[in-house]
Amino acid sequence: LQKSLSGLRESVVILNPLPYQKEVIASMEKAVATMGLDAEYKISIASIHPSLLASAKLSEEEESILDIPKLKSLRSSPSEGVKTRFVLEIVRLCEALNERVLVFSQYLGPLSMIMEQLKEKFNWAEGKEILLMSGNVPVKNRETMMEVFNNMKSKAKVMLASTKACCEGITLIGASRVVLLDVVWNPSVGMQAIGRAYRIGQEKIVYTYNLIAEGTTERSKYDRQAKKEHMSKLLFSKEPEHGECNLPPELT
Repeated sequence: LQKSLSGLRESVVILNPLPYQKEVIASMEKAVATMGLDAEYKISIASIHPSLLASAKLSEEEESILDIPKLKSLRSSPSEGVKTRFVLEIVRLCEALNERVLVFSQYLGPLSMIMEQLKEKFNWAEGKEILLMSGNVPVKNRETMMEVFNNMKSKAKVMLASTKACCEGITLIGASRVVLLDVVWNPSVGMQAIGRAYRIGQEKIVYTYNLIAEGTTERSKYDRQAKKEHMSKLLFSKEPEHGECNLPPELT
């Protein structure tokens, strides 16, 4: 596979949350009693854009510490979220380079909001320049969507995709840039997402961007995920020859 493809360039992008966004994230971290899945979800979406909390199911305490009207007013402004700002800038750059962007998230809320922002900033339309692939899209429609996105003569610019919807069988080689908005516990999920673009038929180098909000639990989550992936490679790769040890320094 590697011999037949141009190459893969993976990168981890550490982003500093913007002042108000940082304040919102800090408030949420104090408000949640335990770091369960619900708390993880809320901090994850706040790291993308703080206004996403306005449409989340909040406890009374969480509602009391957040300025909901202000959060709602920020929804159309990608510059208020460090990750949405990154997405808009990479899309702007790729449009100039005539490249297509694939944006993944575990959650539909961020994808819907980014679609709204792209429509407003670039005057694009859903189904033409912007495509959204989620679990709600029938299989037949997904096939049509793939054909449109992979056809370089079409108007498509961006595919917003749910990691759950883009499983095996989904080919999105029209994209040469892949943005992973949030960090998942299972490293194979991220690899599978990247594999939608980095596969047979891809003629360009694929650049991937794992976005992590600095100062949040995302950083430690990614570090644990990376360690898990490294251990998996050690266990399932070929045995080292001549007694050579491949353990990383921190594990020796």
